[in-house]
Amino acid sequence: MSDASSKIPGALARYRVMAFVTGALLIVVFLGLLRYLPGLESLKETLDPTMFVIAQVHGFVYMVYLVTVLQLWLLMRWDIPRVIYMAAGGIVPLLSFFAERRVHAEVLDTLEVQK
Repeated sequence: MSDASSKIPGALARYRVMAFVTGALLIVVFLGLLRYLPGLESLKETLDPTMFVIAQVHGFVYMVYLVTVLQLWLLMRWDIPRVIYMAAGGIVPLLSFFAERRVHAEVLDTLEVQK
């Protein structure tokens, strides 16, 4: 196993954790946007301070998520569309969960082939 290959399992683990955390926060932010639907105006005043904090936390977590995406992407030497797909997981609700499953399976397949 080369030096880069030995770093892949750690990068994959970090990516998986950040995909779950980022995806969960994004779902909360998305659900918080429902307060703007007609008829739910009373929720707007009570949720605004909380949702502001959660949205800010998601923003910082997304930056960490992007670092883990880039690290894994560089180690795996994938193409540009792959990094765009992975990065979109932090801004498209539920995509991070689907991307994580796919990326995890592909990385494991690649590591098995290298052995």
